[in-house]
Amino acid sequence: MAIQTINVGNIANDGTGDDLREAFIKVNDNFTDLNDRVVEIPLSASNIGITGQGIYADTVNNTLQFKKLVPGSNTTITSNNETVTISSTGGISGFLVLTQNGSLTVNGTNHLELEGRQNITTSSANGAVFFDIDPTNLVQQDTNPRLGGPLNADQHNIVNVDTVSSGSFLGNLTGLVHGIDIRDIHQYFDTDWDFGRIINRQFNSIIEYIISDYPVDAGGLIGDEIRDVNIDLGTLS
Repeated sequence: MAIQTINVGNIANDGTGDDLREAFIKVNDNFTDLNDRVVEIPLSASNIGITGQGIYADTVNNTLQFKKLVPGSNTTITSNNETVTISSTGGISGFLVLTQNGSLTVNGTNHLELEGRQNITTSSANGAVFFDIDPTNLVQQDTNPRLGGPLNADQHNIVNVDTVSSGSFLGNLTGLVHGIDIRDIHQYFDTDWDFGRIINRQFNSIIEYIISDYPVDAGGLIGDEIRDVNIDLGTLS
């Protein structure tokens, strides 16, 4: 039904408008029509999301009630017709750094300094911190170096060695000793030695021994070579 208009006449009490009863009939009909059109919807609100703190508190008498935002330590809250701004005034107040030999609280008084030690230097660039390790003389600086696995010299020489000792463990040392492969003489140390008979003689060299106990063939001397050859066979007894 359309809204009914009350006829109020041209001037007061001229008798051309609706009488009092007819006017209130129209008023009642208009309110009835409005009431039929209105569907009552209860007001409610909710906080969405599964984390964080909600700002909706309750609804009382169709009034939505919300919690206030209160600034905490080192923060401020400002607002306008469209936004609410939460600002940090002091940044992080401090944090705790733990080490193997103590701890440090970094705040406005104490600062964290990254410094290098032996063969390690630090630097910074473009917002990053770098640790640079200098490998020079690292082994030399270790007074008791130990290997966790085989040492591969990668075809390089090991020089200025004093004594090679295997300690309580037996192992193999491979490579050349003064350019000689010791495996070539291993056969002489892995068999029983026969020193032959004992001769009651005194030898000053292995040459004397060989000459005294073995036949020696000096070969033949031919032509002019005889003049240029000196042979000292030592003393034969």
